[in-house]
Amino acid sequence: MTPTDEELEILKDNHFLKVKNELSSKVIMHLSEIERALHSEIEKTNFNYPDETFIKAGKISKGEQYQGLPYFILDYPRLFKQNEVFSFRTMLWWGNHFSCTLHLSGPLLQNNKEKICVQLTRMKDIYFCVNDTPWEYHYKKSNYLNINQLSKDKILNQIEENGFIKLSNYISLDLWNEYKSFTLTTFARFLRCVNPI
Repeated sequence: MTPTDEELEILKDNHFLKVKNELSSKVIMHLSEIERALHSEIEKTNFNYPDETFIKAGKISKGEQYQGLPYFILDYPRLFKQNEVFSFRTMLWWGNHFSCTLHLSGPLLQNNKEKICVQLTRMKDIYFCVNDTPWEYHYKKSNYLNINQLSKDKILNQIEENGFIKLSNYISLDLWNEYKSFTLTTFARFLRCVNPI
């Protein structure tokens, strides 16, 4: 199959990829700064994380193909087991947004779902996953709805049917200097939502 003229122009352009590589390094450095700031916050909180949650350090990863676009991820804190997840994921999705997401499943959710649902109904400006899979990160209505659009019964029904919750929020990519403060604020808000105390 022959490339289009536009594709050939891109193929000949080495400047874009050099800039992309430089920018990728800056994104990873910025996520490292956010990781250190989260670490400080985690040490201050008395939140009772599920057993085996890794809170000593975060994990930064990147990929090229979430819906055809590059992405960068910081998972911290994190626990990924077959029947239990506790993960706060910070994600920069190329061309879209910078987001923070709390993914929770397992005993912490199941043993406290009534309290968690009550706390969620009191929140504002949080997106709640209404999908049957937790592995999508776009903000289309098939995946996320604003928590204000959902009743306690609808939230409970989502938990009963799918066994997880995901809370999320995002800001524009051009708000680079706000990524860290947005992450810390969002992390604190999400912990309050799922704190059984």
